[in-house]
Amino acid sequence: MQSPRIRPRFELLIDLSAEQTLRLIEARIEASTAIRGWVAEPYAELRVPERDRYSWSPRLSLHVEDTAGGTNLLCRLQPEPDVWTAYMALWGVVAVAGLGVTMYGLSQWVVSGMPWVMLVGLPIVAAAGGLLYLAALVGQRRCAAQTWLLERELQAALDGHGPRLVGEPLDDLPRARGFR
Repeated sequence: MQSPRIRPRFELLIDLSAEQTLRLIEARIEASTAIRGWVAEPYAELRVPERDRYSWSPRLSLHVEDTAGGTNLLCRLQPEPDVWTAYMALWGVVAVAGLGVTMYGLSQWVVSGMPWVMLVGLPIVAAAGGLLYLAALVGQRRCAAQTWLLERELQAALDGHGPRLVGEPLDDLPRARGFR
């Protein structure tokens, strides 16, 4: 089983050109009251309306590429830029703290033989990293309904034009657990 990802990605293959795909997405953004967004070739973005948005609300970023078999739509679910920047800054603090604790502990080990800073500090840094990862998963869980809404609106915009996941099996048979 794959571990949960912080910024999930997926790809769709569409049976239209990139320009037509973006026009369909733009028409859905204008027609829907459930989402907001913008289109600027080759990009598009779907967002939750301002009235329903929280700090953990997702946005669906889209990148459209023409391919031989149609259009490849690269999709990424991600938080607002300010939330993502703060999250990455906290990861930077954890990384610098881990490096600092390691360097100080190694110097203690060389000088006195007992690196007590590493023995105490590294588990604390690891716990802080674990809490950051857990916070991201909690945020994803809290915005699951909004994530579903964005994915549903994208599917509604492309409905009838053959959107299918890249790497998806060609048959429609369900896959039993344990079988590949």
